[in-house]
Amino acid sequence: MRDSFSLDPAITHVNHGSYGAVPIVVQEEQQRWRRRAEANPMRFNRIEKPEQVARARAVGAAFLDVEPDAIALVRNVTEAVSTVLCSLAGTGELGRGDVILVNSQGYGAVQRAAQRWCDRTGAGMVTVDVPVGVTDDELVAAHRRVAEEVIGRGGRVRLVVIDHVTSPTGRVLPVTELTRLAREFGALSFVDAAHVPGQLLARPAGSGADYWTGTWHKWGYAPRGTTVLWVAPARRESCLPLTTSWAHGEPFPGPFDMRGTDDYSAWLSLPAALDFWESAGGPVIAQRATTLLDDAAVLVTKAFAEAGYAVTSPSGGSHPAPQLRLLALPDGVAATGDAADELYERLSAASVEAQVLWHAGRGWLRLSAAPYNDLEDYARLAEALVAEIGSMPVT
Repeated sequence: MRDSFSLDPAITHVNHGSYGAVPIVVQEEQQRWRRRAEANPMRFNRIEKPEQVARARAVGAAFLDVEPDAIALVRNVTEAVSTVLCSLAGTGELGRGDVILVNSQGYGAVQRAAQRWCDRTGAGMVTVDVPVGVTDDELVAAHRRVAEEVIGRGGRVRLVVIDHVTSPTGRVLPVTELTRLAREFGALSFVDAAHVPGQLLARPAGSGADYWTGTWHKWGYAPRGTTVLWVAPARRESCLPLTTSWAHGEPFPGPFDMRGTDDYSAWLSLPAALDFWESAGGPVIAQRATTLLDDAAVLVTKAFAEAGYAVTSPSGGSHPAPQLRLLALPDGVAATGDAADELYERLSAASVEAQVLWHAGRGWLRLSAAPYNDLEDYARLAEALVAEIGSMPVT
């Protein structure tokens, strides 16, 4: 399976979850579309491209078990959330007295976008504290408590941002319970499902969300820049792309299909990417990854213990995503954002690419498992971690 990717064999790659890796067959498909566009730019962009974008969108919709006109293609989740927030502001649904709820394990770029639109509209953003290891019931109760506090102060919960899989910690959240809670408080819900397509069963229409977005460049093996935005029927008319182009005024998702002159080859390669996912095992990929990460966690934890490093925080948390695993680093390691960055740089210099992060006051390691990984990758990671931690100052 490693031969299916262009990854440098001299480097150990255990962080597929951040940026993915495009299989060679999908890279070749993307280049085929680029060559086709350059062979006759006029006809391709004027006649062929709209049909092919609609075809790729239909393939993506089938994967999600929704109708083709229920989704739009966008470049990434960051664009998707900005699209939704801009649309809410444009319809006057986001303003003074309105509150956006986010959670402490949410994706930073999404939260920055929410704060920006709050600053522009006079709305407020409130963060629900979600500690590592909290149960689903405790998590839902925390959201309810914060929503009640907002209402008690005279505010309105306008939008609840829900991470299906949390980016820093790789935890699966109870999406349907949280969207149900949002409706109970008269709020809209936006599900950030960046890590879902290809890793978990992706069914946006059954999530209870008003907006649902997931990217295919992580666990769907598409070129970067290929992301879906599903919008509930009642919200489609008011959901407009950030770029106004020739399709403005058409029904959703028409305006999203044409964002002006651009390279659409990533979108057009989506069918080939999903074919690769299927040929590589489909849902079995995630099942294999879970077993591999179970073994990897034991291996890395054992290496810390044998090196005499104390780890007092529990690893893994609850409800880990199949292809992600959170491990606590030894006490005092990566204890600040800068220290986490330094450990990443040291590992990278040692030819190991891993996700080191600082979250909730301590250092963590978020492991990924892709089809090209095996246990030897995590053995090399463990060896590099012990070596680099041993040469770093511990706070």
